[in-house]
Amino acid sequence: MESPTKTITRSTGDLSVATRKEVSLWLLERLVPESASNNLVLAFQAEGVLDSGALSDALAVLLRRHEVLRTVYFATGAELVKGVVPPDGFRIEVEDFPDFAPPAAEIGTALRPFVTRPFVFDGRPLVRAGLFHHPGGDVLCLTFHHLVYDIISGTLLLEEFVAAYDACAAGEPVPAHLLETVPAFHEPDPPEESLAFWRERLGDFDPGTHDLWCGAPEGTGPATLRGDQVGHELSEDAVRAVQRLRREVRAPESVVLLAAFDLLLAAHGAGPDITVGSPVSVRPKDAPRIVGHHTNVLPVRVLVDPAEGFGALARRARDAYFAALGHAGVTVDSISELVPRADSSWRNRLCRHLFNYFPELELGEFALDGTPARPVVVENGYSKFDLEFFVASSPGRLWINARYGLDALAEDDVRALLLRYDALLVAVADDVDRPTGELLAWSEEDRAVIEAANATARRHDPADVPSAVYGHARATPDAVAVQHEDRLVTYRRLWDSAVAARDTLRATGVGPGDTVAIAASRGPELVASVLGTWLAGAAYLPIDPEHPARRVAYLLADSGAGVVLTDRDPAAFTAPGVAVLPLPPLTDGPPEDGPPAGAEVAVDPGHPAYLIYTSGSTGRPKGATIPHRAISNIAADYTERLRATPQDATLWMTTFAFDMANLEHYVPLYSGGRIVIAPDEARVDGRVLRDLIERFDPGIVQATPTTWRLVLDEVEGLLAGRRVVIGAEPVPVPLAKRLLETGCEVHHAYGPTETTTWCTWGVLPADLGERLDIGGPIANTRMMVVAPDGRELPVGVRGEVWIAGDGVALGYHGRPDLNAERFGDHPVHGRYYRSGDVGRWLPDGTLELFGRADRQVKLRGNRIELGEIEAALLGHPKVKGAAAVVVGDRSADGRLVAFVESAEDDLVDELWEFARAELPRAAIPQDFIVVESFPTNANEKVDYPELDRLAAERRAAARGPAAGGGTDDALVDAFIELWGELLGRDDITADSNFFTHGGHSLLGAKLLQSLEETRGLTVKLADLFAAPTPGALAAHVRAS
Repeated sequence: MESPTKTITRSTGDLSVATRKEVSLWLLERLVPESASNNLVLAFQAEGVLDSGALSDALAVLLRRHEVLRTVYFATGAELVKGVVPPDGFRIEVEDFPDFAPPAAEIGTALRPFVTRPFVFDGRPLVRAGLFHHPGGDVLCLTFHHLVYDIISGTLLLEEFVAAYDACAAGEPVPAHLLETVPAFHEPDPPEESLAFWRERLGDFDPGTHDLWCGAPEGTGPATLRGDQVGHELSEDAVRAVQRLRREVRAPESVVLLAAFDLLLAAHGAGPDITVGSPVSVRPKDAPRIVGHHTNVLPVRVLVDPAEGFGALARRARDAYFAALGHAGVTVDSISELVPRADSSWRNRLCRHLFNYFPELELGEFALDGTPARPVVVENGYSKFDLEFFVASSPGRLWINARYGLDALAEDDVRALLLRYDALLVAVADDVDRPTGELLAWSEEDRAVIEAANATARRHDPADVPSAVYGHARATPDAVAVQHEDRLVTYRRLWDSAVAARDTLRATGVGPGDTVAIAASRGPELVASVLGTWLAGAAYLPIDPEHPARRVAYLLADSGAGVVLTDRDPAAFTAPGVAVLPLPPLTDGPPEDGPPAGAEVAVDPGHPAYLIYTSGSTGRPKGATIPHRAISNIAADYTERLRATPQDATLWMTTFAFDMANLEHYVPLYSGGRIVIAPDEARVDGRVLRDLIERFDPGIVQATPTTWRLVLDEVEGLLAGRRVVIGAEPVPVPLAKRLLETGCEVHHAYGPTETTTWCTWGVLPADLGERLDIGGPIANTRMMVVAPDGRELPVGVRGEVWIAGDGVALGYHGRPDLNAERFGDHPVHGRYYRSGDVGRWLPDGTLELFGRADRQVKLRGNRIELGEIEAALLGHPKVKGAAAVVVGDRSADGRLVAFVESAEDDLVDELWEFARAELPRAAIPQDFIVVESFPTNANEKVDYPELDRLAAERRAAARGPAAGGGTDDALVDAFIELWGELLGRDDITADSNFFTHGGHSLLGAKLLQSLEETRGLTVKLADLFAAPTPGALAAHVRAS
């Protein structure tokens, strides 16, 4: 505790205005109230009992000696002032903690509650002392506010404290030099030359390029500054590599390690134009032992060129660092004002990452009046940066303490980054001229996880679906293959009908290389026609007979199909050069004795099996050609995963023209089970589906999340023990949990049409958490997560998902331009497809998705993943579905609109608060629209174009006053006027963001002071960051 004896108050007049550097630290605490982000620690443990009186006297010596330790601060509103208490103005009383007995290894953690108590700016000292009596020896913990202390101060103060304590404990005079007063050092204003340097060096820098592809995208919540740390000692190989690099690139060890840190960040998505903060002392050369906050962070800007070797990068880092060192007197906050695109938000956008190097700074053991003592490391639990590397060097060893912000990274991410940093140092030392873009920043752990996940090679028997059906027709001819209402079609009859369909097609000239369109309702005739098409050597084109005539005409013309098999009016499919035939009927009568009709069963694995059309980004559908090996692979793999047997029935609910139907169609045929045809109504009416389940008892039921949301109320009591498959669109966690609660086995699958239905698969655990992975690759499938330059990315790092293996389509029919864009050949994995989905590997070898790469938008300079918004909103217990769109000009007045599917209409305010807690500010939707159900397309997926239209209509109908005009809200108008005065602009509207219109933290503080003085409104700086527009802040003021 501090002694109440004070000789300075706000009323004494012995005060001065705090410096810009000091105000910046204070504003950080206003942004995150009650935080201890500026609390720093000097702690040690003695091997015995310390003299508490000598401790107090030694602390008093330090207080008298160092004026900065007697500097106190007063804060009111937007103002911070300071004064210096006379040498005997107060004492620091040592708080005594008699019962302190954590395990020795946990002492640092146990001290954290003491360390993280916030300091108050009311004239009390910014130093705190605690004596903790531990069975292993007393522990002294000194906590300082960063305003009066930095890491270098710790080394100086410990040396002086030991000398003072020894004297006081022995009853001897304190050394004379400790009785000399050290005035507080006032850093001079930076010269114009330095400001010009930083203006030229960083004027064109875009701070928005610092996001890493690991951890939380753009930060997933409001500012907390909460942090943690992970330690790592570099391997012997890495230490030797650093020494070799020092010699080869002729740079100091610190620069070599800094350049490798730049490269590590670039390999994980930052840059290639990177600015890393590097703390440096700005103490004057003639007074290097001054205590206080005399460290500035230098933004060291380096371009990481993947075409160059590490040697070139290290030399560039060396030059950049020493150039910056010559202008270290400018604080990072002052530099930020010189960078037009720098953001003043809580995440230090100019320097999101920090690198700090300490040459042999480790404090070794020492003695207090003859009693051995050693330092105790105590972290304050906060981090002002996304990632900080503190590197301590000693002969033959390099130790890294990686501190990180919990708003940005998780412990697993940081541990992985440290291992990759180690591996990267070894890799670049092998050849400093090798282009860095060719290096894989992988650890051995990364390699083991991904190689194991992709070890999926399998051989299947039977080799293909026709062979399997023929085998069932021979072995179990009377087993039911297809059931449609009361119609039962056996495998023998199905096979004979397929052979008859083959003969019909051959009679019209169909053969290998041809395409046969099939436009028919689901039923046994359709199944037989598919098999017959294959037996004729052709591929089939599935057409939904309910599709518009124009789409049908396009599909027929684009595919080049020469024959159409249909059970509808032939006139609907008439086209030049196309023969329209009735869907071949099933063969009549019971099967004759003897083997089934003969046929050449084998199909060529590389020949086309079907041509299926999927939506095109230009509005023109594109046809993916799927080979037989893909069908064979999924049929065999899904059969194994679902444990499908001849006794199983599988519901066929999905439209034939949607490749999700492949599972419902081919798994039963491959396994010898039974296909149960479901009417279309079963996808939207739970009562119809309930009747089907009760009547036919299917063991396997598959549907999209949209369908499950519609039908689950009616069927949840009937799913226990069944195998349920869900996929084709993001699965809300609440929906997955609700399915699990029914007692069914939930299989979560993922895959683009171009890789044949599902390419990854996982069974959801009963204790499902709040995130849903998509499982791992199926048989004969390799997954890659890839950077924009084509580099494979390691575990935990987000990138585009590429898929290789047997399921990959032959390409888009007649679209060489798209084939070159979306397909490729990998030197290791073979032919692959670029999915356009963003995902990452998880440590267990499964994958997690984050939405579409082509659904990433940029609004007002912020990169936003619409899929991330949807995933966050799906975490709300009352939300069944979520879809995010952007309306308006994305470069100007674009607005984020979130549609949510919910039974509750009055949910908007609740959703906004929920989004504030889950999403970065830039990703919080401006509008929420609650609907009972989403519009869907023919494949039962959310119809985003229709949502775009609905959102645009709503905005047009509700558009407010013209830009720069007033509103009908007096409080909003007052805020608009105040915004304009402070920012010097006349174009402010209710939607003008304070910080994107030229505002920053200091101006924000002035705004808050003005509100308090003119309107009596007390608003925190954190509130302004959360509600940065006049309209939003007015709503916040009224709500609070």
